[in-house]
Amino acid sequence: MSSSPLPLVLRQARSVSFFEATGVEGPEAGDDEMSDEQEDIGLSMTINDELRLCGMTGDDEDDIVGDAEELFGRRAAEELNGGTATHPLPVDDADGPNAVQGDTQAAADDGSTSRPNRPSTSVCWEDFEKLYKKVNGKDVRYGARCLHCRKEYSANSKFGTGHLLRHQDSCPKKREKCRMAQSHITFNKDGSMRNWEYSAEVARVQLVRLLARLDLPLRLGETEAWEDYIKTAHNPRYSTVSKQTTARDLFKYFNEKRGRLIDDLKNNAILSVAITSDIWSGNAKEDYLSVVGHYINADWQLEKRVLGLRLIDASHNAENIAERVSNVLNDYSILNKVFSVTLDNASANNKAMDKLKPVLKEYLGSDLFLHQRCACHIINLIVKEALVAVSPLIDAFRTAISYINSSNQRVAAYKSYCMASGIRPRKFALDMDVRWNSTYLMLRHLLPHKETFHTFIESNYPRAKGGPFLLTHDHWAMAIKILEFLKLFYDSTVALSGVYYPTASLMVHHIVKIAIHLHKYQNDEHIRTVVQPMIDKYNKYWRTIPDLYCIAFILDPRAKIKGFNKVLRKLNLLTDADYSNKLMQTRTLLFKLYHKYDDLYGSARAKRADPPSLSGKKRTAWAEIYDDDDDGGGMVGAGCSSLPPNLDMSRTIPATALLHAANSSSSSSELSAYLDCDTVIQWDDDFNILNWWHHHKLTYPVLSTLAKDVFSVPVSTISSEATFSTTGRIIEERRRRLNPETVEALTYIKDWEVAESRLQHMVEDKELEEAFENLYLD
Repeated sequence: MSSSPLPLVLRQARSVSFFEATGVEGPEAGDDEMSDEQEDIGLSMTINDELRLCGMTGDDEDDIVGDAEELFGRRAAEELNGGTATHPLPVDDADGPNAVQGDTQAAADDGSTSRPNRPSTSVCWEDFEKLYKKVNGKDVRYGARCLHCRKEYSANSKFGTGHLLRHQDSCPKKREKCRMAQSHITFNKDGSMRNWEYSAEVARVQLVRLLARLDLPLRLGETEAWEDYIKTAHNPRYSTVSKQTTARDLFKYFNEKRGRLIDDLKNNAILSVAITSDIWSGNAKEDYLSVVGHYINADWQLEKRVLGLRLIDASHNAENIAERVSNVLNDYSILNKVFSVTLDNASANNKAMDKLKPVLKEYLGSDLFLHQRCACHIINLIVKEALVAVSPLIDAFRTAISYINSSNQRVAAYKSYCMASGIRPRKFALDMDVRWNSTYLMLRHLLPHKETFHTFIESNYPRAKGGPFLLTHDHWAMAIKILEFLKLFYDSTVALSGVYYPTASLMVHHIVKIAIHLHKYQNDEHIRTVVQPMIDKYNKYWRTIPDLYCIAFILDPRAKIKGFNKVLRKLNLLTDADYSNKLMQTRTLLFKLYHKYDDLYGSARAKRADPPSLSGKKRTAWAEIYDDDDDGGGMVGAGCSSLPPNLDMSRTIPATALLHAANSSSSSSELSAYLDCDTVIQWDDDFNILNWWHHHKLTYPVLSTLAKDVFSVPVSTISSEATFSTTGRIIEERRRRLNPETVEALTYIKDWEVAESRLQHMVEDKELEEAFENLYLD
């Protein structure tokens, strides 16, 4: 019998319960010694073995070193562990592989069957890996390994998991990881912080936004390169997204944003919507019709949204145009909110408007419905008259630019010549026939390089012996004059293409500026031959000022009736047009509109504040500004120095018309009070006309509503053309397989995303300018 380090009494106490449980004859009471059989059994069994036999866990499973480190510190734990032991206490053979194998074999010998496997529900398995071995061809769990410290414990399925749970709570490696783990935070819109958690659904939505905004292919999310980039640089938990899933996410996101936009347009704060529309023919031989909505939100800020981009695979006649426009407006439930429609000058558009007026008459009625042609398109027609006349001159510059760009050797030779001359080398882009402003930009970027460009072309461009040079000094002198002449038209196009400020109130200013400009160059010795066709085109469209522009100008508190009267007198001299009845016609239309709005929104008058007192008028300032002696050097310029003194258009108005206007004024005190008050004296660009009306909406509750609708109207269809620029990038050469519905959804999302950041302003003009500027060769 082997000796035991345990006292006899302790050994007896440890083994008594086992003797009772197994029926082995134990020591008699009062015996000082146990038999050999009893002692062998007592020595081979421990209390922990008995606890496990009873379905309980033994105390020897605890992580003593980890507990000691938690209670007494790392040094005490190292001393307890002897500085070398890093593994748990050895697992007793009773729970080891042999015991499991014996139990399983015994069960098999008895003919009994094992229980079917059931899922493990204990939370300990979140931090433990199950260990299995083959027993009679079956996987039998025999242990568990901690995922953090890699220690192994017995984990026979017959026993409990209490020892694993205790280690889970006390594992030093796990605690260290928790202490070292960095929290992920993100910022809310108000600047506050919150915890960030990765969400696959959010990742998919953001992927859709990215694809739409950057015109990327829908299959990007499933590519190996994209997956490697995201997992390596951003999130190792990212899972790929198939093209089909991305397409479903795209339309889901589109429908959600479209639903929110429909709800916004139904909001009572948005009283009306101004529409622009145009047609575009893409490289894929597919024509699209765009519908863009402009409105002023509750904060009195201008907003623009693409509402429709419909494939128009039929004839571009009035019926098809009107049908698609009305269908788009009906989809957004705004047929009863349309204030105006701006179209280009195609004859089919004019006929389409005749069909749309009965459909859109609910808001103002067909008799008060406002429709105007695109102002920038008219400017384009005016300038084209000049470019046709000077086309031989422009063609010479186009030929010279094409000569250099057609060969890499010539580009390199020109670069070397520029560097030798101390000039930064660059290439030059050709203009586009359909965009006159590209011709202006071509000349503007070419003229600063006149010396080097002229010398290089003169030395290298082939010519017949004794023949003329391609470019002469007369060419350059004429180009400088043309560039100077076209600058006003380019600036007007840019100003009238704005998105986030009213352009309707600016239109009369630019009509006057262009009239003065044409009058100034009418007798210029270099370009007078090209000016007269431009004047004829100007008179065709703007000799009669469109009513919308007149009303918008009067609703500018810096102008009112007094300023409009001044404009008519100037245009009367510049164009020889008869404006004797225009003032009264415009005033009558303004009062008619006001009465319509009074019927719709007259209830707001109960909140009206008292109009400002008229006793403090600063007539002196305006008398000086509107003094006719100032006309030559002020608004009219050098080409129009003599104006009829004190010409008052009201003198030619019939007495009955004046009496009718007086009666209308007496019954429209709000409008009359506005017109009778002094004009605002603030001429800089910082003046915000929408803010002025917002601040005076209690003084003029009905009139401010009318002003809000008028100032929401864009005078050009540039916004629709910008939509086509976006669409052209979406359905470029490598993406022509996209169906029209996908093209439409991508266009909407891209526009709406940019709109939420208020970045739609002049995008196209910036891109066009960059196409001519970023051509340096160094």
